[in-house]
Amino acid sequence: MPNKKTNYIIGISIGDPGGIGPEIVLKSSSFLTNYKNSIPVIIGDKKVIEKNCKTLKIFPSINFIKNWQDVKKYHLNIFSPNIIKKNYPIGENSKICGYASFIYVKKAVEFWKEKKIDALVTLPISKKAWYMAGEKYSGHTELLGALLGQKQTVMIMIAKNIRTLLVTTHIPLNQVSKTLTSELIIKKTIVGYNFLLDFGIKKPVIGISSFNPHAGEEGILGEEEKKIILPAISYLNKKGINCIGPIPADIIFKKALKNEIDMIVNMYHDQALIPLKTFYFEKLINFTAGIPMIRTSPGHGTGFDIAYKNKANPSSFIEAYKFALKMLKNNKFSGKPGS
Repeated sequence: MPNKKTNYIIGISIGDPGGIGPEIVLKSSSFLTNYKNSIPVIIGDKKVIEKNCKTLKIFPSINFIKNWQDVKKYHLNIFSPNIIKKNYPIGENSKICGYASFIYVKKAVEFWKEKKIDALVTLPISKKAWYMAGEKYSGHTELLGALLGQKQTVMIMIAKNIRTLLVTTHIPLNQVSKTLTSELIIKKTIVGYNFLLDFGIKKPVIGISSFNPHAGEEGILGEEEKKIILPAISYLNKKGINCIGPIPADIIFKKALKNEIDMIVNMYHDQALIPLKTFYFEKLINFTAGIPMIRTSPGHGTGFDIAYKNKANPSSFIEAYKFALKMLKNNKFSGKPGS
């Protein structure tokens, strides 16, 4: 991609058609069509977009495209794969919507590989619906890694000045201890370190969270800190990556709020997401590190319970869109994977 562009083309996959993704796109239409230095291209079915327009009574300037030379500034450009051609389930998991949302992401990655889009913002999918459609990926992060040939993908959750990296992601809690290894922490932290450099932080300090309460109390409450986490920290520091810890999970976020650390490395999903979703739900974004493509998403799910009820808040999506463009414009993004 050229270093400087007048307008970057940002792909947007609408997520599960039966969820709040399409509504969020339409509620953001004024922002999307007027935001500086970008042109949105939405990947989603025409039938779904039109149904949401009628439900919401929002009728923006839509430009359905078949050829990329037809993309227009100041419009919602929409590429429709035409998978959904009739009525579809709303507010629930379904095979057809799972398949459609899967194809939207695959098409978006194809467009990026063909240099038709510069970055991708994904709206929420249902993992169960993907499974119902026969696609056995546990989420966007894992699918994007597979499509782009990168095994060491990393979820980084961002809310204002707080950045958290998840060592383990969408696995049962009773599997975390069995999955956690020094090697895994090292590999994912290196990916996170490269992200911080791309983000413009020259000498980042990374806080490594404990796994057990009170950092294991020297082995009394668990030995993961001694056997797994401390050796990983030692190795990373020897490699010149400034890591501190293990820091008890109940105080590590306070250190981030005080700007004492540039990134938190959390050991499992809810260790990070509970505080972030409690206090930053409308600003939370997800960034996939370790792949050569810039991909962001809002930090919430499909919202089946409020789908097609005009209750969805687009704030987190707008933050994700802005962040994708920011990463494109700073000209530092390398997409460098871990080693």
